[in-house]
Amino acid sequence: MNRKSFLPKIYGFTLIEMMIVVAILAIPLVAVGILAAGGSRSFRQTYNSIHKEVRQDAVAVMTAFGTVSRQSNRNNYKVYTIKNGVYAEAQPPPKQEIASGQAVEFRYWQDPFDPEHPGENALDISNTGTHYALFYLDGSELKVDYGTVDGDVAGIVGSSRSAARILRTVTLTRFVDLSKTTDLFSHSIIGGAGQGSVRLNLTLADEEGEQVEVKTSVLLRMSWPR
Repeated sequence: MNRKSFLPKIYGFTLIEMMIVVAILAIPLVAVGILAAGGSRSFRQTYNSIHKEVRQDAVAVMTAFGTVSRQSNRNNYKVYTIKNGVYAEAQPPPKQEIASGQAVEFRYWQDPFDPEHPGENALDISNTGTHYALFYLDGSELKVDYGTVDGDVAGIVGSSRSAARILRTVTLTRFVDLSKTTDLFSHSIIGGAGQGSVRLNLTLADEEGEQVEVKTSVLLRMSWPR
């Protein structure tokens, strides 16, 4: 009798078959890994782009400009040109209405009104602002001086920037692209009077070539004395 005929049959996978199965299973794992790595890289690039200093500066510029201008006196603001440190009120070209320059000074009221102890600033109808904010281009930097108004004297005295009443100076950005334009601020003048809508137009560019355009306009609503 053939004893081999009584041995049980053993079924299983060969080594080659196992290697084929492992290879097939590895394909989706590799694909998932590639997708995960690509997603992580894309996230890092997006995060770094958003949090770049030049982009944060753009937000700081728009926030400071919008916050101050919206609470400022539309009857007493000025756009200036700056040449060799000399400030002159910007005037539109002949037969045009748009005046532009490198600086703008806003005046606003910061002293709170206390009905029980009204201050002179609150009741003085000749007072056109207790504080000022002077935005100006200094080289490739955009800065703003915050200070107090004394009578009719604020950030510009004669044709020069005055430091006598400055409370603080903030550098909003150091990335102003001067090759685009130096006329950062503009407004319309009709009948010799500014119309109270001030526009901001500048491009920021860092050392790595990252560029951000900042374009906005704000309508000054406050008016005193009426």
